[in-house]
Amino acid sequence: MAAIEFKLPKGAILFSDGDGVSYEFREDLGEAHHGLSLFVARRRSPEGHPEGKVLLKAVGLGNDPEWIRVAKARAKLEEQVRLATYLQHPGILRVHGLHKTEAAWYVVTDHPTGQDLAELLGIVQQCDRWFSPFFAVYVGAAVASALEHAHSAKNEKGHPLGIVHRAIDLSHFFVDWEGRVQVSDFGLALSTLPGRVVSTVRRPKGDTYFASPEMLLGGRVDARSDLFALGLVMLEMATGKNLLDTDMGVSDAAKAALSKRQVDRVKRAIKRARLAGCGAAVEQTIWRAATYTPEDVEAVMAGLPEMLRTPLSKLLQRSKAARYQTAGELETDLRRWLGGQFGKSEAAAELKRLKTQAGEALIEQGLRRSRRRGQSMRHQPSW
Repeated sequence: MAAIEFKLPKGAILFSDGDGVSYEFREDLGEAHHGLSLFVARRRSPEGHPEGKVLLKAVGLGNDPEWIRVAKARAKLEEQVRLATYLQHPGILRVHGLHKTEAAWYVVTDHPTGQDLAELLGIVQQCDRWFSPFFAVYVGAAVASALEHAHSAKNEKGHPLGIVHRAIDLSHFFVDWEGRVQVSDFGLALSTLPGRVVSTVRRPKGDTYFASPEMLLGGRVDARSDLFALGLVMLEMATGKNLLDTDMGVSDAAKAALSKRQVDRVKRAIKRARLAGCGAAVEQTIWRAATYTPEDVEAVMAGLPEMLRTPLSKLLQRSKAARYQTAGELETDLRRWLGGQFGKSEAAAELKRLKTQAGEALIEQGLRRSRRRGQSMRHQPSW
């Protein structure tokens, strides 16, 4: 469902907390999920001094016909805050709490210190290259550490919470210029937390190009589903390719090779996706998830070194039983491949080098366009 619209002027004070710290609206980032709006806000001290940015998830009052969706959205906010108490890891963006006003409810979260991977991939594309295999393995190991913390979290009685992120994709990983990696937004997470809001329609969560086969096909997801999605992210970082990319197509022969039971499963998944309002492209992604072969996996990994190809071939198995069974197991393997040769400082150096090269490429492209047009325009990178 679409987010309930907020009409806010830049600089408007959204609310103040009990310590007199106010939150000033800066930017609307659009819908997060479950009809929630996502804002960038600036914290100001009681004296009015700026204290840095935060992210706010918000749901307003809505109109009378919207009270049911408002109630569900508010329940999701409360659930995220309760779940966040068990997610205390340096690689996971912190959730600071829920603030309620007469006009809206807000969840306050740390603003990431870096750029998300989608933005960073846009930078490296300007250089006609991708991230190094070392960088992809480094990010994978850092994310695996955060996921191991989440997947193994237990409640106060020592019972596993069964947390699954379910929205692992390029937009939920952040890397800053110092090489720090953070995972954001467990708002779509699956868990056994009492009172959690259960989706009424079984459908893919997050970006469907980074969904596991079981999620796309309506099967049971668990921690290994997050690991499959992480494999897709690492693959795209190093190659620009996605195993589930619909541009690769699904042949009639591949569809014909499926059993009747498998075809029926695909059709049910497509029907669920349509009922949930997913776009037409999801249909081909679902077919691709049901038909890709080990040969397809090898093809998208062509040219990669063993240090990346070996873990990816295990992460991208269709069968959950054939993948890494825990994020901890994956982290150990990835750090073994890194062998102490590549860490935070090396990641920072690669990012800064690529940023410089991308800026030079953009300037060069601008100069070429200017010469063709006979103009003396100056082009500067936007970052």
